Amino acid sequence: MSENVKESENKNTPEIEKIDILNLIAAFWNGFRKLWILMLVIVIICTLRSYFSTSFSYTPQYVASATVSVTTPGGSYNNIESAQEMAAVFPYILTSGVLEDVVKSDMGLDYLPGTISVEAEDGMNMLTISVSSDDPQMAYDTLTSVIENYPQVAEYIFGATNLQILDETGIPSDTQKEVVIRGSYKRGALQGIVICAVILCLYVFMKRTVTSKEQLKKRINLHDLGSLPDVKTKKRKNAAYNDLTILNERIAPAYEEAVRRLRIRVMRETEKNGGGVIMVTSSVPGEGKTTIAVNLALAIARQGKSVILADCDPRNPSVAGIMHNDGKHPGIGAVLRNKVSLHHALTDPGIPDVNLRVMFGGHSNTEDAALLGSRKMEELIDEMRGQADYVILDTAPAELLADASLLAKYVDSVLYVIRCDYTKIPKIRAGIEALTMRNVNIMGYVFNGDINLKMSRYGYGYGYGYGYGYGKYSHYGRYGRYGSYSRYGKKLKDTGKTEDESGRIIKE
Repeated sequence: MSENVKESENKNTPEIEKIDILNLIAAFWNGFRKLWILMLVIVIICTLRSYFSTSFSYTPQYVASATVSVTTPGGSYNNIESAQEMAAVFPYILTSGVLEDVVKSDMGLDYLPGTISVEAEDGMNMLTISVSSDDPQMAYDTLTSVIENYPQVAEYIFGATNLQILDETGIPSDTQKEVVIRGSYKRGALQGIVICAVILCLYVFMKRTVTSKEQLKKRINLHDLGSLPDVKTKKRKNAAYNDLTILNERIAPAYEEAVRRLRIRVMRETEKNGGGVIMVTSSVPGEGKTTIAVNLALAIARQGKSVILADCDPRNPSVAGIMHNDGKHPGIGAVLRNKVSLHHALTDPGIPDVNLRVMFGGHSNTEDAALLGSRKMEELIDEMRGQADYVILDTAPAELLADASLLAKYVDSVLYVIRCDYTKIPKIRAGIEALTMRNVNIMGYVFNGDINLKMSRYGYGYGYGYGYGYGKYSHYGRYGRYGSYSRYGKKLKDTGKTEDESGRIIKE
């Protein structure tokens, strides 16, 4: 009995996640690549701040000094037990309040215009007397007064003594300014580096994103359908050249090849499942799901299959933007409200040699989202299923909204898009759980923007920005149109409900 209890406890005890040193180093390197401009600016600002602060607040200090020997009137110091005693006592005399009073009286001042310091040579009767002041003449005059008036103070202790000047600086100049200014550069730069190190650590340990498929495989239990390489953006006047689609002749061959491999794997999984209705979604906006949905539809259509691509994200219809279609088209809401038929809603994009029809999203309309889980939607999907070999549905993010989970119950499988070094692990898991709770068949995930893939040297880069239309959640604001649930509907804080007046589900 006790053994069973122990086994149960062991199963329920969460396993402590081991730190992968190589992945941690990679995370810091990726963080540095993303933040290096910011960190450079911080170091420069800190350096300049330290320089200007030091320059404006700097008060010059002038140091007048003299090296002297102490002797008795007879030229020796035999009446003193040892030179060591003299070295110990002379500095005390020179910095005593008695001598300071004498010097002030001699100079006719109410205050001592400098700071007296003394260094004694061990085992010798030699002293180095220094006076520092913000006035070079005052520093020299004070030093002179100290040397002249020292004997009358010292005679109370040693008797008659003399100070013989061996070396002196004369009227001093400020030699410390360059040293102080140079030190301000170093202090400022060091402060900036420390701040950057803190920012980088916070970025790495708080971001909790995945930068490789190896990390992803350890954290989620989904089939790996492949990766799409990270493609850098080159903005060109011709908008068609900026497309991240396989229709763009200037796109990197490596990207087109990756899409082809994804198409092969998706078609293979679809044949296993026995259904061609595929929903493409992600956890949050900006992961490139719409771009992948368009490319997947194009790739399958190029194989001689009939394909319908439907924009099922009424809050942020993006398919038309990816395909550069500026025409006015009825969205999915118009079809679901029986304003237009499916036949009139489907558009031939005019791509040669492919059997592809597209249902563009029309204008943004949050009210249409309530219809995605309706019986009419199921009938619409069945109708599209009967007219094409494959039906590709582009939907809203699964973690952010309930739209995808409502729609998923009518599809055959789901393709989940995860962007490299973008989405936090908890959000990825939450999005997947939202679908699995509906007993949805998730065929697998595609790792988008994989920074670990090498691009072909013949390729040209035209990247995602941050996912065509979503930005770093771009015009969603803090999830802009989706959130703080903005135009979608206010969260009912007082009632604790998760539905608005129209019955639309609002996820926590």
